[in-house]
Amino acid sequence: MAGEAHENGRRHAGSLMVGQTISHYRIEAQLGSGGMGVVYRAHDQRLQRKVALKLLQERGAGRTERWARVLAEARAASALNHPGITTIYEVGEEGEHLFIAMELVTGRTLREELRGGAMEARALLRVGAQVAEALAAAHAQGIVHGDIKPENVIVQADGRVKLLDFGIARQLAAETLTATQSAAPAWAPDSAVAGTLAYMAPEQFRGEVTDARSDLFSLGVTLYELAAGKRPFPGPTPAALAAQIQNHAPPALNAAGPKVPGELARVVHKLMEKQPGARYQSAQEVKVDLTNLSRDLELGVTPTAVAGKRAVAVLPFKLLTPNPEDEYLGVALADSLINQLGSSGELLVRPVNSVLRYARQAMDPLLAARELNVQVLVDGSIQKYGQQLRVHVQAWSAGDGSTLLSAKHDSEMTGLFALQDKIAEGLARALGFKPAAEVREEPPTRNPMAYELYLRGVERLSRLNRWDTRTAVEMLENATRLDPKFADAWARLAEACVLMGGTMEPGPLWMGKAEKAVRRALTLDPENAETHVARARMVWTPAKRFQHRAALRSLSEALRHSPGWPQALVWRGCILLHVGLMEEAQQGLLEALASNPDDPFALNFLGQTYLYRNSYDEGTEYMVSALTIDRGNVWANLFAPTGPLYSGQLEKAESLIRAGAQVLPDDPMLIACEGLLWAKRGERRRAEKLLLSALRKPKSLLHTHHMVHTAAAGYAVLGNTTKAVALLGTASSNGLPNYPMFRDDPHFKSFRKNPGFLRLMAKLKREWEGYAQEFGKR
Repeated sequence: MAGEAHENGRRHAGSLMVGQTISHYRIEAQLGSGGMGVVYRAHDQRLQRKVALKLLQERGAGRTERWARVLAEARAASALNHPGITTIYEVGEEGEHLFIAMELVTGRTLREELRGGAMEARALLRVGAQVAEALAAAHAQGIVHGDIKPENVIVQADGRVKLLDFGIARQLAAETLTATQSAAPAWAPDSAVAGTLAYMAPEQFRGEVTDARSDLFSLGVTLYELAAGKRPFPGPTPAALAAQIQNHAPPALNAAGPKVPGELARVVHKLMEKQPGARYQSAQEVKVDLTNLSRDLELGVTPTAVAGKRAVAVLPFKLLTPNPEDEYLGVALADSLINQLGSSGELLVRPVNSVLRYARQAMDPLLAARELNVQVLVDGSIQKYGQQLRVHVQAWSAGDGSTLLSAKHDSEMTGLFALQDKIAEGLARALGFKPAAEVREEPPTRNPMAYELYLRGVERLSRLNRWDTRTAVEMLENATRLDPKFADAWARLAEACVLMGGTMEPGPLWMGKAEKAVRRALTLDPENAETHVARARMVWTPAKRFQHRAALRSLSEALRHSPGWPQALVWRGCILLHVGLMEEAQQGLLEALASNPDDPFALNFLGQTYLYRNSYDEGTEYMVSALTIDRGNVWANLFAPTGPLYSGQLEKAESLIRAGAQVLPDDPMLIACEGLLWAKRGERRRAEKLLLSALRKPKSLLHTHHMVHTAAAGYAVLGNTTKAVALLGTASSNGLPNYPMFRDDPHFKSFRKNPGFLRLMAKLKREWEGYAQEFGKR
């Protein structure tokens, strides 16, 4: 009763602060309270933004010393800059108040998530990997959290995780432990005290010096609770709890149920080892293992096409004779080897954009192999003296650290192309398979400057942003001017122009350039897989009226020359799901993910296949995975609300619409989603206004057919059958002739016998059967 009265008193005192101003923060509402203070939503009157303002509780004697310690830790934590850590804007004192102004984060804590029971394994792994990544960033700066528990981890609507209370959590944990050991406060299993003690590491109870590994123990307890739905140490009293944590092994996590993967149980139990030296030694190691397990679960059943194939990564080569003018060589050489090794179809080769982070850092090859989840890792070095090159290449077996290949090659710069072929041939033989092609004695161009521009353009293209892609176009255009018969340069120019015109700067200028480059490249080299992919993406655009068959044929041709090439598989999957061949799309996208597990496009398109098959929760999981990897991904931001909208999780849908609008404000697709949201809530006038606005706006960054389909669903919910059927006709004739999706969409159930809808379905069914006959399973 005394504790309840104290808490009620604190809430009352907290409510009295609403409307007051601390420093330049005007308090608007109380958000919650905890062991060290009360948290408010406040308005920063200086910078005109909303913040979370924590006012720390006064504890009488020793306040000055205590506050000094808290301020010191909070100020150190304010230097942390990581997307998974809540940003501390300011710490200070004013009068009787010690305050910390922080980033205002919205979402659900893991404690709130647990109210629904144990967490599904894929979601748990995604959360755990993000927490481990955030801890790794903090530990690298010498900062320990000190109180990792479900209350201090918040999951935002888009699946991103934030750690709360850096800078004050460790002080709270220490004070809680001291108070418990000295005063033995009134105990209840769910009290704030239990909520801190239950996650403490054994060495904290023993009074030993602690370090970052104590955070890892707390993370293990948290992950155990998420997986099992209950704590591993449920001690009914502080003494019993302390004894369990120090002396008792937690119950086997596998016993919590068949939905807990064995490898997850291994990771969690290793985190909860009693001795720090027996645990994981860094949060980065934890992140790597959780991420790799998450990737394995993403794939589900391994596609037949990739079963038994080894995964290989080729790191950018290190330049031993540093010169900014020559840095492009390391990435360009790696990119060439990646393409040549991948073209055989016998290996799963990580694409160049997945290894770029290793370009300028010293790295233990076995750790890199573990991070990339590959069985073989290739790295090397380049020495350049004038026009002379010496390249050293090594291949390592990740399993036992043995060397599979170590070779040195000397060459002139003008002979670099032949050198790339020789290195690829040596690697292929070391890995036990025949090279995809014989070594070519003739270089692709005899113009040294054209070849250098080509290599520089290849390196720029790997960066995947607008400005470097523009620069790549200029370099490749100059290369083709110097040698108009340089087929590889034309092929990469086509790829660059399609990338600009299809994603970065949509418009006829880039597609005109792409068309010219594709035509020239195919004339010079009809077997170039990159050119066939570029052609497919070019003809599958609104400007070319979505030529599904032509695009799919080009992608099939690309895969004939380069089996298993991820880029071709991803875009083939995308087009297949648009024409309603979802099973075929799913298999190809899973195959692409086997080579590039972190491809947000493949994850998003795979999510769409599940959404289109009415598996809404699973589809949303893939979208959220894509957003976790790439917060700014256009497709994932615009499609993420769809699953919750269809499954009736309207609050979650609204949160995802708001999150997407922060990245893509005023996009018609999100406006149409909001229209559907309000239609399902029964707000007719508001829904109609939004749907009309979406249809009248300039086109979405997505292809417009998706927005039109969503608007049709909105009008169907409102009972406007005529408008809904007309919009479905528009969507189907402009790139989305998806017969099974329209047939099974629950929003269209009410008018499935409507004559106009039946005519449309009959037409789409004939088209769908034609696609299935040519591109479906044999």
